[in-house]
Amino acid sequence: MSDLRNTSLHIGFDDTDSLRGSCTTFLALRLVERISNDVDFLDYPRLIRNNPNIPWKTRGNGAIGLSLKVEEDVVESIVERAIDTLKEMYEEDENTNPGLVIVKGEVPQELNQFARKALTEVISIATAKDFAEEFCFKYYTIGNGRGLIGGIAAIGNTLQPELEDFTYEILTYRMPQNIKKKRVIDYESLAQADKKYSPQVFNNIDEETKKIIITPAGPDPVLYGIRGEEPTILLKMMKEIKTMEPISSYCIFRTNQGTDQHFKYASSEVVNFNVFRGEIKVLEKPTTIPGGHVIFQGELVSNKKSVDIAAFEPSKRFRNIIKNLLPEDRIIAFGGVRYKEKFQRFTIQLEKCEILFLADHFKEESPFCPTCNKRMISNGFNKGHKCRKCGYKNRELTKVRTLIERELSRGLFIPPAQAQRHLVKPHRRYNLSRKNVFGLIDNWWKT
Repeated sequence: MSDLRNTSLHIGFDDTDSLRGSCTTFLALRLVERISNDVDFLDYPRLIRNNPNIPWKTRGNGAIGLSLKVEEDVVESIVERAIDTLKEMYEEDENTNPGLVIVKGEVPQELNQFARKALTEVISIATAKDFAEEFCFKYYTIGNGRGLIGGIAAIGNTLQPELEDFTYEILTYRMPQNIKKKRVIDYESLAQADKKYSPQVFNNIDEETKKIIITPAGPDPVLYGIRGEEPTILLKMMKEIKTMEPISSYCIFRTNQGTDQHFKYASSEVVNFNVFRGEIKVLEKPTTIPGGHVIFQGELVSNKKSVDIAAFEPSKRFRNIIKNLLPEDRIIAFGGVRYKEKFQRFTIQLEKCEILFLADHFKEESPFCPTCNKRMISNGFNKGHKCRKCGYKNRELTKVRTLIERELSRGLFIPPAQAQRHLVKPHRRYNLSRKNVFGLIDNWWKT
């Protein structure tokens, strides 16, 4: 690191893509390339996933943050290159509203707090603009500037190892001529690499369907992405995966994906579009509605408020867990809140579930005949039971209560990988040691 590069600069941006194309991470790689000779990188580009319940998000609601050291006399040039790169590469669309922010010096604590809210709540554009005015060295917007929200959050969410869990993702990119073609990954090479490097990599293949899930579906420039615990392992695995097209470039991002960071800061308040984490008492047996979704009515233990709890069809076997809940069971529900105007009710859409308590349930059956040991039947109201085989009758015999053996057990349950949102922590990561440092490796990006 150059002694002359002693000015800290933080760049955050978001909302530069659309469902028609482009990718905020690819813009980040291009910016890295254009400023690399004039900066010292303090971190990998941070890919920060914010509140996944925002209805106007594109794909995974990810924003990018860059932290650099620069010489004071190139600050303006870096700012200009960042803005020019955004203007050149963002996807023009009526729903695309890019925002870019620059913070000079230490990241203000207020931005850390902003970032925590962005993980769990809805933040207005007006609030983001006020923050940009007060705490940012420079900012730039196109359209209504909604991207300021993610940009500020990506700077504020520094993923300090002593405070936050984090993972890495290596994203590979396609040649321009291949962008609209179908992505083809050799399954065997991916499966072998996944087995070889597990549990240091995760969510490459869906465990239930065996479907490849490292490739996006849209017309963006990403070929595939591998998520894992160490950058060196991601580079190794990338070289072992066979594809039917060449990789044009790649970049490693440090990220909050697979960490449950949104649940870490969630509350049990039921607010539309917010992230929810709270204890629920089951009020009724779950039912399956058209579309294969499972839903039941629950009560918030914190305030006795009634809400609906839903597990959607894509969660597959996870729905069967939820389907087997019974009244008086207690769970911790993790998910997103939606208000259904039609029913004037809130629904918590489950992303995972921890079963805390399973209530005892009984079934009542007629007794066995003491003479021939066959199941008796009722002999009428207040007339006891009779045996259809031998004719024995007894007015005193009553029904027998038998404890129902539950098909559930207490514990944490998570949908299969293909149904998990980016932020959800998968089972594979639960037994790993916490990382307390990170360092930039050689060749962490290439264009």
